[in-house]
Amino acid sequence: DMKRRIIFALLALLLPLFALAQKGLHANAAFTGQIVPQDQTVEVKVRGKALSTYRLTFYHSVRFKANAQQKTTMDNLVTQDKAQATGTELRRKGHTSSLILCLPPQGRTHRYLCYLTNRSKDHWSITLVYMEGSVSSIDELRKLIK
Repeated sequence: DMKRRIIFALLALLLPLFALAQKGLHANAAFTGQIVPQDQTVEVKVRGKALSTYRLTFYHSVRFKANAQQKTTMDNLVTQDKAQATGTELRRKGHTSSLILCLPPQGRTHRYLCYLTNRSKDHWSITLVYMEGSVSSIDELRKLIK
C-alpha cells in the first residue's frame, strides 16, 4: 500500500511536466481536449531514446476529425501561435495543407508546431504535432521527417 502511494505521488508530480513543453501555446487547447473531447482523438507522446535518431527530445501529436466550427477554432488558435513564430512554412496541395511553425527556442531547445489538415466530404482530418529538440531549422526538420 505504501509502494502504491509513492507511485501515485510520483505520477502526480511528473504528469504536469509533459504538458509544460507546449504550455503557453494557444493550440495547446487541442492537446487538452478543449476542441474535441480526448476520447475522440488519437494522441501520441514520445520522449527519450526512440527520438534521438531524429535529434528530438519530445514528440506530442493529436489527431481528430473536426467539423467546420472546430476547424475554424483550430485555425484561429494556430494563427495566434504563428504570430510568435520565428519561421513558418506553408504547403498546400488540393484539400490538404501543412503548416510548420518554428517557435522561439527555450534555452537551447528548438520547438516546432505542425498543423496538418485534410478536407473530406463532411469533416476535416486534423493532426497537430508539437516537437522539440536540437533540430535548428524547418528545412532540417523536414529532411528528418520525410
